Amino acid sequence: MKRVAFVIIFLLLLDQISKIMARMFFTVDRETLAPFQFEFTENTGIAFSIPFPPFLLILLTLVILGILSWAMIKESLLEWEEVGVVFIFSGALGNLIDRVFLGSVTDFIKILGFPIFNFADIWITAGIVILLWYELLVKRKLKK
Repeated sequence: MKRVAFVIIFLLLLDQISKIMARMFFTVDRETLAPFQFEFTENTGIAFSIPFPPFLLILLTLVILGILSWAMIKESLLEWEEVGVVFIFSGALGNLIDRVFLGSVTDFIKILGFPIFNFADIWITAGIVILLWYELLVKRKLKK
């Protein structure tokens, strides 16, 4: 469990420090470092800036964090399942901190026409991909 806590703290700090730097150094004008573009924006919605009531989004995130916490504590997750859950937890917590303390999520990374995102979004996406990969490919092979 100490390893899990360390990874969560590390990912959370990386996310929060990058957002602080984005708020300090990036403007709404694009800062380009090929192939990335850095563009500061505040996202009050959910994925792809889809509008969503802030109170419900915070409540939903707290429920998700509770479920993930329960899974990490009560379930005997296999190694890759734990990695996926830790990444999703870290990303959700990072964006929740922004929503609660700033009223919106700080986004600043733009790549190849994707909507602007941040490290927390990367953690969530990576966690989902890891869990899907593990559940759909690895577990099926283990069962055979």
